[in-house]
Amino acid sequence: MGNTIGGRRKAKVMKIDGETIKLKTPIQASEVVKDYPGYVLLDSEAVKHFGIRAKPLEPRQQLKPKKVYFLVELPKLPDEEKITRRVRSGIQMSAKDRLECLMLSRRAVSDLTAVNVRSSHGSEVAPGTGDGSDEGQNEAA
Repeated sequence: MGNTIGGRRKAKVMKIDGETIKLKTPIQASEVVKDYPGYVLLDSEAVKHFGIRAKPLEPRQQLKPKKVYFLVELPKLPDEEKITRRVRSGIQMSAKDRLECLMLSRRAVSDLTAVNVRSSHGSEVAPGTGDGSDEGQNEAA
């Protein structure tokens, strides 16, 4: 009961539309994808663990029996002309000048955290104690 005859030496390949292909093993991944140009095989376990970052099987890699593989089309890359991106600004600075500018901007930001915050009344308030509005409450009482 529950035993099947045959099928133990086959691997399943599932297409994106849900169709499954059962293949006798051993068979190489290249033999499977040769009828599907632009497609690759992904191991179902790799997809389960890595999601879209799963790496396709190498062409010489053997499919293992009783395993499920996905036959997926790779997205087409745009032409190289569209990939190259150049940004040119009108400002001509040397690398040394850019580094110095970056260091100055970092120092300016760190200096701001050390300076006391001034309230709207012109009195100094230590950072994190508020905006000085509680002083008016003390005078009114």
